[in-house]
Amino acid sequence: MSMRRWLYSALIAVPLVFVIAGPVLARAAPAERATPFGPSEWSPLGTDRLGRDVLAAALTGGQTFLLTGLLTVLGAYLVGFLIGMAAAAAPRVWLDDLLMRPIDVLLCIPSLLIIMVAALRGRGSAVVIACAIGLALVAPIARFVRAAAAGVVHGPVMDTLRMQGQSRSFRYGSYAAREISRPLAADFGVRFTAAVYFLASANFLGLGFDTTSTDWAVSVAANKDALLIAPWSVVLPGALIVLLVVGTNLLVDDLLADPRAVAAKGLRRAGGHG
Repeated sequence: MSMRRWLYSALIAVPLVFVIAGPVLARAAPAERATPFGPSEWSPLGTDRLGRDVLAAALTGGQTFLLTGLLTVLGAYLVGFLIGMAAAAAPRVWLDDLLMRPIDVLLCIPSLLIIMVAALRGRGSAVVIACAIGLALVAPIARFVRAAAAGVVHGPVMDTLRMQGQSRSFRYGSYAAREISRPLAADFGVRFTAAVYFLASANFLGLGFDTTSTDWAVSVAANKDALLIAPWSVVLPGALIVLLVVGTNLLVDDLLADPRAVAAKGLRRAGGHG
């Protein structure tokens, strides 16, 4: 594995250690609370606004954050993928329009407006807000899937397979899946980033999330006013979010890079050195 991939993996490994081993490590932290935004006896990072050790809070807040983000994106991608694939494979133009015109309307609605309305109607329910974020992601996902799949479904290879009577065969489906898996996997990383952004935005707007939670995004929003006097209460959870998002996107892009483009880039570099 190249040094670049090792670096990207290391970026992801740091927040994953917090997510996986964090709750176990945090058991050693004292249960009693100290002075808010003051020193802590357990770690040198101090305490947050509730007097909890900043490191202990970060160790226990990753699972909720990661689970919420992943479930939101998975649900949105399932719905968006089905709509996009159905539109790309639609045998009639009117059926494509029937599927995609509501998606176009949804794209015109600001995502934060959808989240705010859902928060008000759902009385601040975290589940309702997560569903609203998923709904906001469905439209761009469906659009991307349709664009990625249209060239494959209606391409010359698929036309040849259909002419051979293999439109329902495993070979037909496996070819389509293989051709669109690379861009869709890369897009999944982008949508995960968007979900994290919307979750953080909802927290900053105070749209119903439990402000006493140790969730990373909640911690950033809840402690932001003390950035100058207790910087680690904001910097640590914020840095973990950045490492997870940036590392995931960089690693996915590197792993899913087109081998032909990578080979061509290597040849250009070799030619330049020569």
